[in-house]
Amino acid sequence: MKSESRICYELTLTSSYVSNWTFCDAIRELIQNGIDQETIDPTNEFTLEYDEMNQSLKFINTKSKLNINTLLLGKTSKSNNDATVGQFGEGYKIATLVLNRLGKTFTIYNNMKKEVWESRFKNSEKWKEKILAFYVSKVDTTDTGLVIEVGNVTSDEYYEIADVWINFDNNYDYVKKAHTKYGDILMDESYQGLVFVNGLSIDYSGELHYGYNFKPQYIRLERDRKTCDSWNAKIVTSKMIAEAMISGEVEPEVVRKLVEQDTDDIYQMDIITENGNVKKLLIEEFDKEHTKPFSVPVGNDEQFRRVKALGGYPVIVPYRVAKVLASETDERIEELVNMPMSSGLTLAQKFERWISIYADSLSDNAVNELRELVNELE
Repeated sequence: MKSESRICYELTLTSSYVSNWTFCDAIRELIQNGIDQETIDPTNEFTLEYDEMNQSLKFINTKSKLNINTLLLGKTSKSNNDATVGQFGEGYKIATLVLNRLGKTFTIYNNMKKEVWESRFKNSEKWKEKILAFYVSKVDTTDTGLVIEVGNVTSDEYYEIADVWINFDNNYDYVKKAHTKYGDILMDESYQGLVFVNGLSIDYSGELHYGYNFKPQYIRLERDRKTCDSWNAKIVTSKMIAEAMISGEVEPEVVRKLVEQDTDDIYQMDIITENGNVKKLLIEEFDKEHTKPFSVPVGNDEQFRRVKALGGYPVIVPYRVAKVLASETDERIEELVNMPMSSGLTLAQKFERWISIYADSLSDNAVNELRELVNELE
């Protein structure tokens, strides 16, 4: 490999930029670029290689290349593809800065352009600041693809990447999961509550029964690309659970338990209950546990009082269970309304039953006054 003279390209990034970024923050940007390139073109395979003896870490795409104008902030080599995460093309430049600041070397073998790019900080005469610069050399090479090599990476630092990338040790194919249009539901216990987008970990503030690996086009990431919109995530997990239940990859019985446990996985109940199996299972489970005659699932104090006044046995259930069983609750209350009045009721109980049946036809004031009169009878 023969090198010619180098050209220096100064970037308007000072050495203190993104001062809170860590080694893993920088590495996830490089992995993201590699994954995105493979997403755009599946034949452009992405791999990660570590040489412990030389303490070098390589990010390899078999068909990628970089144009020099990608060094401009806001310029990207990616197409306008919503199946990728990157949007601004700043990732690898900022990653370079952080890694150089941490004492790592950073070299890009841009083989398709027959170039080698090396980065380091320099004192800029133009800007009077210490800034990041790339030195680009033309070389003779028969190698292909794009290789980004980061030097001075310890083995401990390398293994930290396992917390960032789900396919770190190439075992993602062996993870127990359910495939959906929106991504994968991760069913191994070791992934419980963990969230990934396109294989990279993100922060999620909530309680999840399963882990999830979302496809980028269905999830909204915050500007830092390391956190997601939790409301959006809960809607997408509900869609994933519903789809997996219909396909048979998640049992309806499991979904019933998720409903009862009130997990974020099934936050959007309307999506889940489009499949009648969940409602049927919840009703069957309720009737197994509550065998008293005229047991009725209720979700609030008003329903509790009404069922009791009508001679039924009200049972408070979790909010989401009550929401799923709302139509069943209404049917059972209607049955109680149409039942003959028991001769064993006191006059006060008869009035309370009457109020429960006809309260909707009365004003709130009238109902309250009647109840005060009933209390006097008692």
